[in-house]
Amino acid sequence: MQQNRHHPRIRSFLKGEIIHSAGAIRIECTVRDLSPDGARLQVPRSVPLPDPLDLNVLQRNIHERCTITWRHGDEVGVNFHTAKRPDSWPEQLQQPMTNDRALQVRMERLEAEIAHLKQQLAAMRSILERLNFERG
Repeated sequence: MQQNRHHPRIRSFLKGEIIHSAGAIRIECTVRDLSPDGARLQVPRSVPLPDPLDLNVLQRNIHERCTITWRHGDEVGVNFHTAKRPDSWPEQLQQPMTNDRALQVRMERLEAEIAHLKQQLAAMRSILERLNFERG
């Protein structure tokens, strides 16, 4: 496949939201790649998309009007109407992380999330044990 990008896309796994019909319709998506001038989105293939559309990526404070450039299965390529200069983007998007570093960062986030979930589970078990003791 020929690459027609001005800037390399950076791999991501971000929650995105496609908005259309003046905000009346919102569709969740996953932003798989991101660059100052476009993105690759993952959207169920059964979901029809308007063209153009608005894309929000709250974790990166990105709100862009987009045009669909391609769609294959559950993936959609979009170009932003207003391309940003790469140096105006957040630092973490200016330079792609190496695969090892990206994996390490992701693992650290997931481990922190698992630890938090374990704490919540322990608290719920404690409450259940207390309720069972009071009943019995």
